[in-house]
Amino acid sequence: MKDALIFAGLMVAVVLLYIAWRLRGRSWREYFSTRDGKGILKGIIIAPGAILLIALALSLMPSCAQAGTWFNDASVYAGLDWTKKLSPQCKRNSVDERGTSNLGAKLNLWQSDSKRVRVNTKYTHHSCALGPDDRQYDAVGVELEWKVWSR
Repeated sequence: MKDALIFAGLMVAVVLLYIAWRLRGRSWREYFSTRDGKGILKGIIIAPGAILLIALALSLMPSCAQAGTWFNDASVYAGLDWTKKLSPQCKRNSVDERGTSNLGAKLNLWQSDSKRVRVNTKYTHHSCALGPDDRQYDAVGVELEWKVWSR
């Protein structure tokens, strides 16, 4: 539970810092009372809440981890990306057309005895961070991972 609180606190801090940077000199109240702003605010509240619920649900699976190299771990992530030009997720000429939010979850299915080759399932979501979405990206997939080195 302590890790969940740390993760949630870090997510909130990153989001607030990003909003402060992108809306500097603008009224947060005015922006978040617009149609676009209300939609963004809903996403800011729902997305971290959903990712925390997924994390807590996955944390209840450690009994599966007893199966050796099967179901070894699960993780969630949340991040902000800054694109070089217009983000494919953002509408042009909006309050934020380069910031892209991303979040997701991974569940390890199998890993080799060396723990360097892994097969994971994952869910990924990308959307515009503060501006209205032009496109969203939601995907479920398989990830093959090879740890070339590790400390």
